[in-house]
Amino acid sequence: MNKNITFLTVFLIVMMSLSGCLGSGRGNGGNDENNDGHEGDMGSAEEVNAEDYNVLYIGHSFGRIFALTLQDYAHTAGFTNHSQFIEMSGGASGAPDALWADDGHRENIKDYLDTGEIDVLIMICCSIEFMENGLQSDVAIWNFSSYAVEKNPEIRIGLALPWKDFPAEYENGTEYRNQSDIAYNSWANLSTNLSADFPTADVFTFHHGAVMYELRDMFEAGELENDIDQLTGSHATSIFTDPKGHAGQIAIDTGTLIWLHAVHGFEPLNMPEFTQWDTDIRVIADSVLDEENQE
Repeated sequence: MNKNITFLTVFLIVMMSLSGCLGSGRGNGGNDENNDGHEGDMGSAEEVNAEDYNVLYIGHSFGRIFALTLQDYAHTAGFTNHSQFIEMSGGASGAPDALWADDGHRENIKDYLDTGEIDVLIMICCSIEFMENGLQSDVAIWNFSSYAVEKNPEIRIGLALPWKDFPAEYENGTEYRNQSDIAYNSWANLSTNLSADFPTADVFTFHHGAVMYELRDMFEAGELENDIDQLTGSHATSIFTDPKGHAGQIAIDTGTLIWLHAVHGFEPLNMPEFTQWDTDIRVIADSVLDEENQE
């Protein structure tokens, strides 16, 4: 088989895993076990306060839990005016294309943007179009961005890249991480194009999924012995809580540091120590950010 074809095949499989679009309910999708009954939005457009720094996350559960936790982190870090709003839909239905196509979700998101007071809009990978067109474009991201900038000219637009689902299907951390850096580079290229089309917006990307790869590597190397008992299991002592790959508490805590840096530019090492963990997760987050900056 031609090397380019082989590479493209492997790469598309990685992207499909990231997007939750493998079908048959395998995605971050309709049977998402961590929806917690919040299949719609968190908060409402009527609650948006012009005096606050208003952050709107739209997407599936592999981003939702970090958006939920971000508000407390931001307040702890001194950003006391941070307000968080969420429009969530499980799995593939939380990708930008599905949210734009769904009348209810699209209009809810527009209601937030119509306030003219949204400071940050965060979307998460991956739309079907992005995968099928060779990772070149995503019309839904452009549609949301166009509307967001029209109503909020100086809005910041963040593109988040999650981790691959079904972690137990990968033999080890190296195999699990495989191709993820290339996927992030393509995601970053998309954001560069978006920034060129919307010069008044501050467009940025971040890879909170990299936290999962790093934690798995550390677990397999015996570096999390006092904190983590198993790869998948209880929320308190595992990296993942279910076969799908939803985040356990250590992953939530570490990943939210990546979100805090992305949204507020706050350095992980400047957060108070997390005394519930023997492992200094601030160092893990800082290392992930260093690797991201070198890509």
